[in-house]
Amino acid sequence: MKPFGKIKTKIENSIIKLYGKEGFKLHMKNFKKNILENKEISKIFYIYDDLSSKKGLDKEIASDYVNESIEELQKLISKNTEKITSLSEWIDGVLSEEVDSEYNDIDNIIYNGKSIKNLENVLESKKNIKNLITSEKEVTIVNETINIPLSSMLKIASNSFNKEFENISESDRAELTELLSLTKEEVSLKHEELKESVLGKLKNNLNESTDTEITEKINLTIEKISESKSDLVSLYKLTQLNQGL
Repeated sequence: MKPFGKIKTKIENSIIKLYGKEGFKLHMKNFKKNILENKEISKIFYIYDDLSSKKGLDKEIASDYVNESIEELQKLISKNTEKITSLSEWIDGVLSEEVDSEYNDIDNIIYNGKSIKNLENVLESKKNIKNLITSEKEVTIVNETINIPLSSMLKIASNSFNKEFENISESDRAELTELLSLTKEEVSLKHEELKESVLGKLKNNLNESTDTEITEKINLTIEKISESKSDLVSLYKLTQLNQGL
């Protein structure tokens, strides 16, 4: 069976490669079916992301944290070999070329940890992971019960999204996942519709406002929205603003 980290990397690369192309929407539906809707597969995804992120974890508990996470991964992977094999076959059919895994240290421990001859390499991988998770924290996962952490979704959409969206709520994550399934043409159309709606609401608020400071802020917002480009980041921001008006 192919290491899960390599499968995960390939899935993430496939969505980046297919974004905006024909078949992207179907691919995202399959992604949702094969991963998001499978509790145990999505949990494997989460743990892989968790062990490959800077967390600012206390060094005194880092070893236990890594060991318990690896133990949970081994149980989940062992229990879901058939599903993981199916997942690997699915993504190989989508993206034929091989990719370099971004999770080599985790895979090394998972798949080589029981062999004494690989002990030195496994210990080195554990050391690398501990150094990473005890490094200064970069992101915060708001709700760890969500099927797949936003860090993975952001990695998938790395050409379109900014780190600022890693701290959003669970309901906003669901909305963001839905936006990721749109084609470029759909993003453009939805962006123009929302832009018109938001500008209309802001202009109404402007006419009703008698506060100079608020008026200046509304004018500045109108100017920024009028100049905004049609992309996923702008669409997400417009969606949030529209809901708040």
